Amino acid sequence: MHRDELETLAAAFRSASTDVVLSGLALGLPDDLDMGVTRREWAKRANLDALMTEPQRFWEYLYPTGLDVAAREPTTSHRALARMQNAGLIAHHITQSVDRLHARAGSVGVIEVFGNLLTVHCGRCGERYGLPEMGPLIELSDDGVPRCTNDGCDFPLRPTGTLWGEPLPPVPLQKAWELAAICDVFVTFDCDLRTAPISLLPSVPLTKGTPLYIVGEEPTQYDRYAAQVIRAPSKELLPQLAEILLEDA
Repeated sequence: MHRDELETLAAAFRSASTDVVLSGLALGLPDDLDMGVTRREWAKRANLDALMTEPQRFWEYLYPTGLDVAAREPTTSHRALARMQNAGLIAHHITQSVDRLHARAGSVGVIEVFGNLLTVHCGRCGERYGLPEMGPLIELSDDGVPRCTNDGCDFPLRPTGTLWGEPLPPVPLQKAWELAAICDVFVTFDCDLRTAPISLLPSVPLTKGTPLYIVGEEPTQYDRYAAQVIRAPSKELLPQLAEILLEDA
């Protein structure tokens, strides 16, 4: 990664009036976390079918895994994006992350297209819970499945975030599509863009002639169409990019 690459990307942010940033699941993850293994485990154990047919095994995996995610802290990448947004350099931020770290870092109005992993709700009465509350409810349950505590409900609870095998929440997904259609610069950070429907999101600005900028270590199907591709991890690039942009802010 060279200074001129950063300057080109910085110029795109400076020139934009309505830019959109899409951050991926890999942004800010621990260095020792193997995304391939993690995805396979989520696909196998944290899917809709597992919740419906083997809820005890589902929660045996989801609860401790969720606590591990909840224990993470915002990284320099999260803070850099928040600083850029607070300085008026990012108009809209869409994320695939489910860990709420962007919000904790100070970003505002982040569109979470997969929902989040840190809250749980009742599908019958709508009561909401924090993930840490699941521990006592699991212990109290005869079958290891947390249930709603509202009087007369007792319905099995589920994570608020999207599970493998079910559609994305319609409201944030629709909002993401609308923003992709009106932006004048679209930038992705650490997105492999392999899983529909989010993998199709960059095609919206491209069809309108809006420049696409891609940052990340993994090649994507859109690289050939992008105005710029920087093959570097966002954790290294974003703090430097924020410094360049904020020098002039």
